Amino acid sequence: MAKDYNALAKGVIEHIGGEENVQSLTHCVTRLRFRVKDESKVDEKGLAAVPGVLKVLKAGGQQQVVIGQDVTEAYDAVLANYKIQAGGEVEADAAETKADTGEKKKFDFAGALADTVSGIFMPFMGAFMGAGLLKGVLVLLTTFSLLDKASSTYTILYAAADGVFYFLPMFLAYCAGKKFGGNPFLTMALASAMLYPNFAALSNAETPVTFLGIPVTMISYSSTVLPIIVAAFFQAKVEQLLNRSLPKTIRSIFTPLIVMAVLFPIIILVVGPVTDVVGRVLANIIKSALDAVPALGGFAMAALWPIMIIFGVHWGMVPIVMNNHAVLGYDYILPLTVGTNFGIAAAVFAISLKSKRTETKEMAGTAAVSAFVGGVTEPAIYGILMKCKKVFAAVCLANGIGGAICGIMHVTRDVMITVNGLTLPAIAAVYGPWGIVAIVISMIAGFAAGFLMFKDEMMDA
Repeated sequence: MAKDYNALAKGVIEHIGGEENVQSLTHCVTRLRFRVKDESKVDEKGLAAVPGVLKVLKAGGQQQVVIGQDVTEAYDAVLANYKIQAGGEVEADAAETKADTGEKKKFDFAGALADTVSGIFMPFMGAFMGAGLLKGVLVLLTTFSLLDKASSTYTILYAAADGVFYFLPMFLAYCAGKKFGGNPFLTMALASAMLYPNFAALSNAETPVTFLGIPVTMISYSSTVLPIIVAAFFQAKVEQLLNRSLPKTIRSIFTPLIVMAVLFPIIILVVGPVTDVVGRVLANIIKSALDAVPALGGFAMAALWPIMIIFGVHWGMVPIVMNNHAVLGYDYILPLTVGTNFGIAAAVFAISLKSKRTETKEMAGTAAVSAFVGGVTEPAIYGILMKCKKVFAAVCLANGIGGAICGIMHVTRDVMITVNGLTLPAIAAVYGPWGIVAIVISMIAGFAAGFLMFKDEMMDA
C-alpha cells in the first residue's frame, strides 16, 4: 500500500506547532530538518507517533524528523501543502543566535558541529560519491587491463571522476558561504583565486613569493578542505561588519571589493599556511594513534560508528577524511567501517525473515534494502535496531571485529566511494581483500545476531 505523504505532512506540521511556527525547512538523505520559532510548541511525542516518522531529535538548533528513504516525497508534500520557507535560505538574526547560545539554553557543541559539517558537505555529496564511484570503476578497468591509462578514453573518464576532487574548494565555498551567512558567490570567488593557474604556478617560482614584501608560504589548494571553510567563516564576519558600517548606496560595490582585496591576501598569508599545518598535524596524530594500537582503534571506530550515526556526530569525521586525502593521498579512517552497512543490512534482513508480524517484516525488509543497496542505514537503526538493543549491540561488536582486522592489516582507500552492495567490485579493488573479509564477518555475524536474538516483543519497547 502506497504511503499517504499528504497525511504524513499534515501530521508532522500539526505537531511541529503549525506552519506559522516553522522558520525554514531543509532535508538531508533521511531527515526533515525544521528550524522552529518556538520549541515549546513542538509536540515531540505526538510527532514521533505520526505514521511514517521513525524518530524525532534535536541537533544543531534544528528539530529533526527522521523519515528514511522517503524523505524527499515527505519534503515535497510539506511544501505543496504549506507556505514554508524551503532550502535553509532564512538566516537567524542576532537575537535568535544569542537566544540559542545564551544562559537559558545550553549550547550543544556536538550538535552544532554536526549540523555545520552536514550543512556544508551534504548538498554536493551525490556528485562527490558519483565521482568517487567512477574512480573505483576506473581502478577495476585498469587493474584487469580492460582500459589503458595512456588512452584518451581513460583521460576523459578520469577528468569526470577527478574534477570534483580537484575543484573541491569550489563546492565547499558555495555551501560554506551559505551556511555561515555570507555571499556564497563571493566565497566561490575566493576559492577560484586559490585555484587560479598563475597563482598556483608560484609554488614553482625560482624566487621567493612575497606580497607587499611579506613572505608567502605557498601551498597547493586543490582538493583542500580547511582553508576555504575557515575563509568562508571569516568572510561572513567581514561581510556582516561591512554591511553594518557602509551606507546602502555603496555597500553592494565596496563590500565585495574589500573582501577580495583584503581577505584573499590574508588567506594566503595566514589562513592557508596555518590550516595546512593543522591538517597535517591532525592527520599525523590520528594516523600515529591507529598505528600504535591498530586493533583497538579499528574495533572502536567500527563498533561505535552506528552509535555516532544516531547522534549525527559521524559528520564530524568527514573533514578529517577529506583532509587525509588532501594531505596523505589516502584515508585510513572510513575503511575501518567498511563492514558496518553490510552488518546492519544483514541483521535487519534476518529480522524481516524471522518476524511473524507483517508490519515488522515490511519495515525491516525495506530498511535492509536501503542499507544494502543505497548504503543508507538510518531507517534500519532508528526504525528497528534501536528497539532491539541486544541485536544492535551484537551488530556493533561484529562490526568492531571487522574494523579491528582492517586496522591490523592497514586497510586504506585512495578514492572516495560509496559503500553498498552495488559497489562491491569497486570496494574489492580499492580496499583490497581484507576489506571484503571485514564485510563478510559483519554480514555473517549480523545475520546470526538478528535471526537468533530477535523476538517480536522487542518491537513493543
